[in-house]
Amino acid sequence: MFRVAIVGRPNVGKSSLFNRIIGQRKAIVEDIPGVTRDRIVSTAEWRGVKFEVVDTGGYITGDEDKFAPYIRKQVEKELELSDLFIFVVDGKQGLTPLDKEIANILHRTEKPVIIAVNKIDDPEKEKLAYEFYELGFENIIPISTIQKLGLAELLDKVVEYIPDYEKEIQEEEEEEGKRDYIKVAIVGKPNAGKSSLINALLNEERVLVSEIPGTTRDTVDILYEKDGQKFLFLDTAGMRKKSKVDYGLEFFSVGRTIEAIEKTDVVVLVIDANQGATEQDTKIAGLIQRRYKPAVIVINKIDTMDKKTLEKVEKQVRERLYFISYAPIVFTSAKTKEGLDELLEKIVYVYNQAWKRVGTGQLNRAIKQIQNLRQPPTYQGKPLKIYYATQLEGKPPAFLLFVNKAEGFKENYVRFLENNLRKLLGLENAPIKLIFRGKEEEKDK
Repeated sequence: MFRVAIVGRPNVGKSSLFNRIIGQRKAIVEDIPGVTRDRIVSTAEWRGVKFEVVDTGGYITGDEDKFAPYIRKQVEKELELSDLFIFVVDGKQGLTPLDKEIANILHRTEKPVIIAVNKIDDPEKEKLAYEFYELGFENIIPISTIQKLGLAELLDKVVEYIPDYEKEIQEEEEEEGKRDYIKVAIVGKPNAGKSSLINALLNEERVLVSEIPGTTRDTVDILYEKDGQKFLFLDTAGMRKKSKVDYGLEFFSVGRTIEAIEKTDVVVLVIDANQGATEQDTKIAGLIQRRYKPAVIVINKIDTMDKKTLEKVEKQVRERLYFISYAPIVFTSAKTKEGLDELLEKIVYVYNQAWKRVGTGQLNRAIKQIQNLRQPPTYQGKPLKIYYATQLEGKPPAFLLFVNKAEGFKENYVRFLENNLRKLLGLENAPIKLIFRGKEEEKDK
């Protein structure tokens, strides 16, 4: 079983953290250095994933304590046995020479290390965690074992390193166990050319095509491979205005379209170049945006117009669908097969962007840089503040921001944050999700 050791100098809260993780008071907790002398091992579980957690004695360099050599020997033995270390430090006391010495020992193991900066009882104090980046580890998570703050983020980070957990997440995301294809939903209003586009890609009449809106009633799955990359295309029924939808077969087709968007990896929104982005296209784009789905916008049927007209269409689409500005635009023609290779390339690119992870240090430097460009506005007469940010598990990229007043961050500034984070973190074509957690919310939790 994957083994996680809690290490650190005496009296930083290792045993308290151990008890929180296993959910019971198994380790003795006293405000006296060196209480834990023997290693204590227990089984913990987080999000359905089990692992061993080990509470070690406080690491001391000198021999003032008669048990110090014994504790050191126990800790050093654990360095060989464990797969990951939670290095607990004291956020109130700050960085100490002994912390640096322990960090040097952990670096030599070449195993993953998560620094848990304990005793951060208030989000305003989370900036105290920044100095621990000096120890050279990427994963820095502020916590409070007393207030139960940051423990979820800490355990999320722990299970990221557990192979069985990674397989479980992959199976859950892919629904059918391990697969080697990208699932792509082709969506758009009726008669935008969705089925024709797939037929052009396949170079065969695989999907029924006609000039009658609503021909495709169900979601059709089509496996396709090009240059070693596999795609599973979901050709969906077009979504018409609500007033034009009959309650019956077509009503359920709309439901299946929404379901396809939710379960797919990448959404391709097909727009008829002759009509531009319509009200219905805007509604479909809204479904994509609210579900934080990677997307490619296809302006189809370009063989029917000249370059100058296409430029006007592109501008109109961008203006109308501004809220999914992260989605690249590809011009295609099912008739001439123009733009099809570029479409496949963009699908792969945005898919990879959605899985991208960034370092916590890089993320917080980007947040600071954005605030220097434009400070958060005031709320109820007081300036809004962002203390710290961390990326959460899974896709698309989701960032948890610790702030003073979560409700004060409105759409304009949130969009400003999103757009600049994309630029600074290399996520230009990824939907990103920002979650704001305020001081009051932390206390409630």
